[in-house]
Amino acid sequence: MNVWFFSHYAGTPREPGDTRDYYFVKELARENIDSAIFASAFNHRARKDQILKNSQLFKTEFFDGVKFIWLRTSPYYKGNDWRRVLNMVSYFLCVVPVSMRFVKKHDVIIGVTPHPFCAVGAWMVSKFKGARFILDVLDLWPETLIAIGGFDKNSTIIRILKIIEKFLYKSADKIIVVMPNAVDYIRTLGISEDKIFYIPNGASAELFENKNRQLPSNLRSQISILKSERKFLVGYIGAHGIADALHTVVDAASLLQNMGHDGIRFILVGDGPEKSKLLEQANELRLSNIFFHEPIPKIFLPAFLNAMDAVIITKKKTNLFRFGVSFLKIFDYMMSARPVVWAVDSANNPVAEADCGITVPPEEPEELAKAIVELCDLSERERQEMGMRGYDYVMKYHSVPVLVNRLLEAMEEAKQR
Repeated sequence: MNVWFFSHYAGTPREPGDTRDYYFVKELARENIDSAIFASAFNHRARKDQILKNSQLFKTEFFDGVKFIWLRTSPYYKGNDWRRVLNMVSYFLCVVPVSMRFVKKHDVIIGVTPHPFCAVGAWMVSKFKGARFILDVLDLWPETLIAIGGFDKNSTIIRILKIIEKFLYKSADKIIVVMPNAVDYIRTLGISEDKIFYIPNGASAELFENKNRQLPSNLRSQISILKSERKFLVGYIGAHGIADALHTVVDAASLLQNMGHDGIRFILVGDGPEKSKLLEQANELRLSNIFFHEPIPKIFLPAFLNAMDAVIITKKKTNLFRFGVSFLKIFDYMMSARPVVWAVDSANNPVAEADCGITVPPEEPEELAKAIVELCDLSERERQEMGMRGYDYVMKYHSVPVLVNRLLEAMEEAKQR
C-alpha cells in the first residue's frame, strides 16, 4: 500500500512542533507501507524556514527513513492575522501542483486538518490519482473559530467554511477524528456514523528513549540553577495562544509569590500570539517565580519534562470541548511519568482516567495554585507513583503502535468502500 499525508504543520523531532505524522509513517514502514508527508517548510512554531533555498519551490528529504516533501509557503511572524491565512492558502496552491509531479500511484491520500485548505488539496489530488481520500480531523473547523477565535457564526467567512466542511465530510471515504465525541457533531451534518473512525492523539516511546539529552544551554543553565536551589519545578511546553489560557498560570504564580511559596518555580517553553502579553503581565506583577523560554526542538522534549517535578495543561473554558479533547502534549506529559495538573473543562479527562494528577476548573488561578502546592507537598515517591500511572495508561491506549493499528483498519475500510 502507498500512502500520502497532506499535513501542513507536520515536522521532524529536530524542530519544535507536531511529529504525530512523522511517527505514524515510521511505524507504517514496519508494515511495509510506503508513505510520504507533504509539509510546509515554514515552521509554525519557530516561525522560520531553514529548509528551502530562495529559488526552491519544494525539496524531498528523508529524515531517519521518513520521506518529507517540504513545500514553500508564505511566511508569517506575529499573531493570527491575514498573513497566517495566506500561509494556509499558499500550502494548498503549492501542494496540488507539486504532488501531481509524482507519477507513482497511491492507494490512500490523507488530508490532515486543522485548516480545511490542506484537506481540499488532498481531495483534489486523490481524484486525479484514483486514490481513496481520508479526512483526518484534528480541529472542528469552523466551530473552533467561532468558540475560540470569536468569529460571528453568521459571518460570510464562517458560512463559506461550513460549506467546505460539509463537502469534505461527504467526499471522504473515511473520516478520522481525534476527539471522542466528535461523531456527535459530524452526525448533525447528515454524515453517516459508519464513515467515522476514532483515532486519538498519542505519544512515541521511541522519542522518550533518550531522557538525558543535553538541553539548549540557556534553558539547561536556568534549570540547573533552580535545582541547585532545591526549587519545585512546574513545566509547560507548547503553544502560547488564546486557547491555552496561560494567563491563568501567570496569575497562579502571582498568588503563590504573594503567599510566600518561595520554593515553587514555573518554566514555560514555547511561543505564540499571546506570549508578549504574558511577558508583559509577568513584568507588571514583578514575578520572580516564572520563566519564559523560546520553543525547543522536539528531541529535547523528554529531557525538559524529565527535569520537571510536575507539569500543567491549561485551556480556555469553552463549549467546544463538549466533543472531547486529544491534546498532543498531554500524552507526552504522561509518557514522561510526571504528575499533571489538568485545567480543562472537557467531555473526557485522561488525567482523571489514569489517576495521574489533579483536575481543577479552567481559568481559575486560585484552584491551579492550590493544586500545585498539593503536588509540592507530596513525597517524591508519591509523585513517582502518580506519574507512572500516567505512563502505563498512555502505553496501553495512546502509544504509536496502538494508534497505527487503528489507522491500518481505517485505511482498509476506506479501500473497501
